[in-house]
Amino acid sequence: MSNLYDGAAPIEGSPPKTGVQGLVGAGKTTWSALQETWNRMRLRVSFWSVVGAAAVISTIYYFVFAESLYDSQAIISVQNKSSSTSAVSSILSGTLGSGASASQLQEVQEYIDSMEMLKVLDKQFHLRQSYSSSSRNPFWRLWWPDTDEDFLWFYQYMVEIDNQSDVGIMTIDVLDYDKARSHGIATAIVAQAEKFMNGINEKMQVQTMKFAQVELQNAVKSVQAATDPEQQQVAELRLTAAQQALAAAEGSANQQNVFIVPISAPSYPTETTSPERLFNIISITVVAGIVYAVGFLMWSNVRDHRKA
Repeated sequence: MSNLYDGAAPIEGSPPKTGVQGLVGAGKTTWSALQETWNRMRLRVSFWSVVGAAAVISTIYYFVFAESLYDSQAIISVQNKSSSTSAVSSILSGTLGSGASASQLQEVQEYIDSMEMLKVLDKQFHLRQSYSSSSRNPFWRLWWPDTDEDFLWFYQYMVEIDNQSDVGIMTIDVLDYDKARSHGIATAIVAQAEKFMNGINEKMQVQTMKFAQVELQNAVKSVQAATDPEQQQVAELRLTAAQQALAAAEGSANQQNVFIVPISAPSYPTETTSPERLFNIISITVVAGIVYAVGFLMWSNVRDHRKA
């Protein structure tokens, strides 16, 4: 009977290759091909060719495709006013809290970066349509305008916020293709931020009054439930403190404890400031040179190590 595998029989005197040996051989062949390709490229791709290519490509991008953006800047200060006395504050500490400047600035920033703010601005300035317009930079455009997450990400890039929590100051830079719209967006953001803080004040006032009223009711019940002179004295002290707290809460209900003070009104830009073309081109060129130098040194070390 003839052998069905006669055509694939191994050569006499040589062991058949296993699957692992075949993979190892293929890996060595691939590695040798990569080395040969790299050596050929290294002979043709020099340091100056890489640096020159980076400079040319970045120059073409920034002077042909990249759009100029106007920057309207506004500076605001978030202030915290506490009119409660120390005794009353100790009673209402669970409601009022510490009111740290850094946390208040963070709240304002998160609101400015939120989808709630973006919906207000989009309704007024049609940002979704503007960001996704076919006339925009093809390398920096809102390609998926129907996706809220992408829309919000693009908006957050166009609105830059810098917090100085130690002094309670926030700088807002609004970038846009049109100078009038940039100024309008910055003005709307400041107005909405003030409205947001007013809403926080109203909630704080409601919670403070509610807490003081509940404390007064509990104090009255304690006085009524007292069974001896000692309990009566403690309950009356608690009642007096609760009455003072309620009076202070009623007095502060008409006062604004957290508010925004405009330090610098939104500017009306007359010239584009972004992108910084020459600075970006030089930076990209330098980075490309550094990357090439580091890669060349690493490859040289690997090559010398293999030879050794």
